[in-house]
Order: sequence, then structure tokens, then C-alpha cells
Amino acid sequence: MNAANKSVYLFFIKFLLLFALLYLIFPLYWGITGPGGKVYSPFLDNHFNFIKGLAGFLTGISRLLLNAFGYETFSWRYNSLRIGNSRGVVVNPSCLGWAVMSFWVAFVYANTGTVKHKLKWMVFGCITIVCLNISRIVLIVLANHHNWDLITNLDHHQTFNIVSYFCVFILMYFYIRAQKKYEQMFVDAKDTSNNSRQQIVL
Repeated sequence: MNAANKSVYLFFIKFLLLFALLYLIFPLYWGITGPGGKVYSPFLDNHFNFIKGLAGFLTGISRLLLNAFGYETFSWRYNSLRIGNSRGVVVNPSCLGWAVMSFWVAFVYANTGTVKHKLKWMVFGCITIVCLNISRIVLIVLANHHNWDLITNLDHHQTFNIVSYFCVFILMYFYIRAQKKYEQMFVDAKDTSNNSRQQIVL
């Protein structure tokens, strides 16, 4: 097996392992922090429930945005939002975009690069996905309030996944370009250093 093939295999192994780990953590933690489950933990549910925290963050920011545009919003639960008496939205755990974020984080992790470089791109990608989700929530709440049938009749979960993965593929393209540029700069710097050493020896 040559170095190129070995590198590709290593990439896919690292990607699949981390993606599977992140993807499986979510339903497991959901079960642990969900009342009524056999392994329910009230302590984790009340103090370290990142699922509720993310859902509350998404609806909270969406509410702030709608309020900023003059809409009177209401939340009857931490993960709910509506305008006036119109039909609102409830952000379930399956709507948080965890799978898409897990895919992106695993992709960046499996690539080459420094820890700082990878962390920067991981955070940037996850923020992009979160912003897309907030935009979706705001749009659905507005559509329910104004009766925009074109939007209310869509399968929002599936539409969000399609748009999110499309954006992730765009991010992947820019990440690969940035990574190639970074690696080329490293090679050029190494060549310059070698040439300098050769000149000193001569």
C-alpha cells in the first residue's frame, strides 16, 4: 500500500469512528436526560443537559430576532416559540442539527492540519449550521403567523437537512482549498530553510 492510499484509508477510519461516536452520543444522552427512561439521571437533566440548552438557545435567539423586528412573541416551553396566538414551533431534539454538526466535525478532525487550524474550522462550521437553524425557526414562526402556505407545507426537517449538508459541502470545498494553501506554505518554508542551510555549507 503506497502512502497516498494509506492516507485515504486513515482519513476514512478517523472520520467514521468520530462521526459514529458523536452521532451515538446524542440519543444515549437524550435517553439519560429524558424523564421516564430506565437510566434517567435527574442531576444530568437539571445541570448538564446540553440538548435542552441548545434547544433553548435556538429558540431564545430566534425570539430576540423576532422581537427586534417588532413581533410580540411567546414561549410556553423552553423549546417553543410563536407570534401572538398563531401556531408556533416546538424545537425537538431531532431538529437541533446534531447529525450535520457531527459530520462536519468528524470531517475536519480526519483531515491533516494543526489543532488550532482544525478547531477554528470546526467552530466556524458549527456556528454556520446553528445560524441556519435559527433562520429556519424564525422563518417557520413567521410563516405560521402570516399563513405562508409555500413554507408551512414543506417538510421542514428534511429541507433543513438538505440545505445544511449543501452548506457543509461548500464549507468542505473552502476547507480543502485553505488546507492545500496551508500545506503549500509549509513546503515552501521548508524548501527555503533547506536552501539557506545549503548556502551556509557552501
